[in-house]
Amino acid sequence: MTGLGTFLAALAGPLVKRAMIALGFGVVSYAAMTAALNSALSAAKAAWGGLSGFPEALALISMAGINTYCSIIAGALIARVALQSLKKLELVK
Repeated sequence: MTGLGTFLAALAGPLVKRAMIALGFGVVSYAAMTAALNSALSAAKAAWGGLSGFPEALALISMAGINTYCSIIAGALIARVALQSLKKLELVK
């Protein structure tokens, strides 16, 4: 029985280690990318708020649809980060 137990422990050890490394790396990379993306979005919001003193420029930018463009790009970046973290966790191929 000891041989079987040793064999199973030797077999399960590397699998558990690999899963823990993949999980840890995925969580850490997701947290880092999310923090960087949140920082960039906060900077963009602050820059957008700085235009309140120039109503003509703000109206022109709004008519051009820059706010919609920024929302689409931010949504795409957030989706990319989420999918990349799922790939690291090997939940999506």
